[in-house]
Amino acid sequence: MTAEQAAMRQAMRENLQRELLRELQLAHRIIVNALAVMTPAQKSEWAARNILSGNDSEGTTRAHERAAVIAKAIGSAT
Repeated sequence: MTAEQAAMRQAMRENLQRELLRELQLAHRIIVNALAVMTPAQKSEWAARNILSGNDSEGTTRAHERAAVIAKAIGSAT
């Protein structure tokens, strides 16, 4: 692999990382917005479905986990 090819591959990888971070940030905001308009009963139903599908954690929406990953990615991007 030439230096130019390696640089191109690295640029593509960095671009993908930026795209993934942006999508994670948007998903985080969408989930926060959805929670803001849900009733307590709807939030409970969502939590139950997450548990049944194996996607549960300490919190119903994994907001803290997402926020930590976003912060880590932003910190490493600067």
